[in-house]
Amino acid sequence: MAALPQLLLTLFPAAVAVLILLLASAPAARASSATYRCGWCPRRSTASILPPDAGALTGAACGYGGPAAAETAVDEGFHIAAVSAGFFRGGRACGACYQLRCRGRSACAKDGVKVVVVGEVPDTNKTAAGRFLLTKDAFAAMATPDRGAELADAALDVDFRRIPCVYKSKNLAVKVEETSSRDQGYLALRFLYQGGQTDIAAVEVAQAVTGSSGTNSDAAPLPTSWQYMTRREASPSVWRTSRVPAGPLRLRLVVTAGSGGKWLRADWAVLPAEWQPGEVYDTSLRVTDVAANTCGGASCSATDEGDDAEQLR
Repeated sequence: MAALPQLLLTLFPAAVAVLILLLASAPAARASSATYRCGWCPRRSTASILPPDAGALTGAACGYGGPAAAETAVDEGFHIAAVSAGFFRGGRACGACYQLRCRGRSACAKDGVKVVVVGEVPDTNKTAAGRFLLTKDAFAAMATPDRGAELADAALDVDFRRIPCVYKSKNLAVKVEETSSRDQGYLALRFLYQGGQTDIAAVEVAQAVTGSSGTNSDAAPLPTSWQYMTRREASPSVWRTSRVPAGPLRLRLVVTAGSGGKWLRADWAVLPAEWQPGEVYDTSLRVTDVAANTCGGASCSATDEGDDAEQLR
């Protein structure tokens, strides 16, 4: 049998040469398709199970209708989580995804758990650097198999890093806030299911021009009159304008991507002419970009506006 390779090479030299070339040029298998550009944050943090007096984690603070709205949309392996005020930053962290791993316990799993932030829990410990509040399932996922109960007795020191969010069934969506009013020309939007590892840096809205058939016209007049939206001071995850155009509406936005920004634009009507407060509308856009500079202010350093400006440059 040892002579078989030599025999094949003698009888079929061309075929063997081609086979060797194909094997040599085949891409190496990868352990994971995810791209994580952010290193583990050296800033100290803790993770604990949501306390009984915190109530259910509904996701309402970030605009999700309930836990199912976020939990069933994220890819397999992700859980939902709440964070303390230092991480939540008035809502700016809504929809951000993190990987957490506990340390100092033999039961801690190497890869930890992946979570998407959907809410805030008041932090009574003002000296803490920041906390992640997890469901029981998410907390147990930080442990090696069958040892989750060993981690359920106290808050754990954790390392964390910002990672891309992955949604299996959802495009980027917008929720029209209940304070919006067509009659008063006021529109406030909150973005849901933001994929990739990105922050939204700018949002603009414009009237969607339709043809006589009622569909979007490819011959729409240029330039389009875009109206800039600003962040709501009390809730930075909400974008608003008091000069919303009439009729069906298009959207375009800038997301952090690579070391800079990237425009995403919907050339169709995202919001119908009769848009309603409280409704969620699908943009049909998918965000998969990874931002090299989104490992800073939102994750590791201080939480003032200067850090946010720095990470968007």
